Amino acid sequence: MDDLDDTVRQIRSTVFAWREPEVEESLRGRLHVLVDAATEHLAFAPSVRLDGLLDTAVDDETAEHVPAVVQEALSNVARHARSTETAVRVDVGDAVTVRMDDDGVGIGADGRRSGLRNMAERAAALGGECAVEPRPAEERP
Repeated sequence: MDDLDDTVRQIRSTVFAWREPEVEESLRGRLHVLVDAATEHLAFAPSVRLDGLLDTAVDDETAEHVPAVVQEALSNVARHARSTETAVRVDVGDAVTVRMDDDGVGIGADGRRSGLRNMAERAAALGGECAVEPRPAEERP
């Protein structure tokens, strides 16, 4: 029995040693980490603007959804948009607004849209909405 206890202790010790390093806990920090990680997949660094009291005025449920929406949007840009620039903006005021702008090709009529559906469902779960709009013609490259 002592051997079994020693083995369990060794396994636990090994598992704890393999754990990921501490992850950024603040919403602002998590968003910066996500955007920095997206740089590798985009081949350029997105611009980031985070305005308002992200770490104090945003409730826990919303703070869980916002990074997921930003990550999904950046993933969509990397996979589909063929863009050379992307801007991520999160504003906190009376509401939380996540805005992504890119110079990509836009959404094709025959696309799957599962990522967009996921973002819309997250927004709806929080009483919000998700809108995808093309850039006005005069703003396109």
